[in-house]
Amino acid sequence: MRFVSVRELKANPSAFLRLAAKGETVVVAVRGKPTAVLRAITEEELEDYILENSPRIKRMVAEGERDRRAGRVTPLERYIARLRARVA
Repeated sequence: MRFVSVRELKANPSAFLRLAAKGETVVVAVRGKPTAVLRAITEEELEDYILENSPRIKRMVAEGERDRRAGRVTPLERYIARLRARVA
């Protein structure tokens, strides 16, 4: 793990991005306090991060959970049967 100041990061951002890409964690400190982390991320991890942190997705999940608690749900088997009946 490598600790760097904002000044160091500004002076040579490419070097620290390369370190992160090679698997090293780079902790960026502002006035001596850890503030951010640079680390490698896969496309799958990025996708997971976006899904977990998207306000829109969070609202949709909360709405679905409210519907579930209120009994406004359809069992998957019944839903699939309806779709198949429409196509047939």
